[in-house]
Amino acid sequence: MRVTRPRKLPMLRRVGAARLEPDPCFELVRRVLFPDLSMKPRFLLQSKMPLLAAGLFLVFTWTARGAVSLGIDELEKSNFAVLQGKRVGLVTNPSGADSRGRSAIDVLFRGQSAGYTLVKLFGPEHGIDGKTGAGLSVSSSRDRAHSCPICSLYGDTRRPTAAMLAGVDTLVYDVQDLGNRSYTFISTLGYVMDEAAKHNIQVIVLDRPNPLGGIRIEGPRLNDGIQSFVGLYNIPYIYGLTPGELALWINAKYLAKPCRLTIISMKGWIRPMVWEDTGLKWVPTSPNIPTIGAARGYTATGFLGEIGIESGCGGPNPFQVVQGSGWDASAVARRFNALHVAGVHARTLGSGRQSGIYLEIDPRNAGNLTAINFQTIEILEQEVDRFSAFGHTSADQRDMFDKVSGNTRIRHQIMAGRPVTDIVHSWDSGVAAWAVERQPYLIYGLTPVHTVKEPSVIADNTLISQ
Repeated sequence: MRVTRPRKLPMLRRVGAARLEPDPCFELVRRVLFPDLSMKPRFLLQSKMPLLAAGLFLVFTWTARGAVSLGIDELEKSNFAVLQGKRVGLVTNPSGADSRGRSAIDVLFRGQSAGYTLVKLFGPEHGIDGKTGAGLSVSSSRDRAHSCPICSLYGDTRRPTAAMLAGVDTLVYDVQDLGNRSYTFISTLGYVMDEAAKHNIQVIVLDRPNPLGGIRIEGPRLNDGIQSFVGLYNIPYIYGLTPGELALWINAKYLAKPCRLTIISMKGWIRPMVWEDTGLKWVPTSPNIPTIGAARGYTATGFLGEIGIESGCGGPNPFQVVQGSGWDASAVARRFNALHVAGVHARTLGSGRQSGIYLEIDPRNAGNLTAINFQTIEILEQEVDRFSAFGHTSADQRDMFDKVSGNTRIRHQIMAGRPVTDIVHSWDSGVAAWAVERQPYLIYGLTPVHTVKEPSVIADNTLISQ
């Protein structure tokens, strides 16, 4: 058995580039071999084509193996070895599905013949069934199909209580997040780990892809003493880690007392991969994130909904539109497209009473998605009569906007008319620092690793290749 630390990678810098090649394999190679390169065809032909050809062969060989194998897949392949003899509590929702679409609840329930017992289920925001609306309380209940009590972690408490943890000696976490600091599943992960440490309970994270990829880092970090359930950690808004990698960081940097942490890693996932590269089907993570397009859009427009700007929630394209009453959609789209945001194009949507723009986002080459929120506000204030981002907001809305952004400064900068380019550049030092800070917690690299029969796990923050 060989024991190594999680791989350390050089600081990764994302450079937006215009999309030149529609083939996802071609683009994946570019991001593997030249993550900082804006692809100019002449440059590639003259100096990089031999390496590119070799890389294409590598990726074609790798992708032929099929979809990414998730942590839950690897756990099952091992016949649930790390769970044997355990009384297991499972933190999950419908997004905790294996690569064949089976729920984590069903997989663990059926695997009990391996010698463990599934004793309790724990549901994050939106509930164990993922159907409750954003911010709405969920009650604890019982899963009669699996004879398990369901403990709500978004109701009377957001932390597992001593009573909830009674009879549990291992907590398994399998929830798909968005790679976004304000999406509350990662706060639930931290609270679960914190309470597990207090009660000497093991935590096992079944790892999943970051749908935005493992290279993209952007957005503001927490400051001004603002910390909440939609902004618990001092990390950039888009942090570029998988759930397992983030759990390593939480254990080392956030918890006063680290928990006994084990991570079942994926096979076949590499940092440049976005969701479309994984071969996996998207399972809705919450009512307003039914598609991977909505998951990306959440980053680009999520701030807008906090101050009452319509971003499509409840419609067919949640978080992918920006619209309002009496807007000149053509003017708004024209102004947005004049910004030349790499990989993002606005087209007009609707007419008459409700109109606006629909954002077409290239998942592999999109520019700074977080910045789109504030660029849109700036355009609306210039193009829409009597529009004021915060002029008609309540105190609660302004407070939530500050909590999601992680500070009060951005709101005050917008209200003072500061150019959005200045606001975005003010994040640069925090993003650069995070690119270095996260390195010790990176499990996955830029190139595929050789497949082995047994799963790799991280136990007590150490990567174990079996």
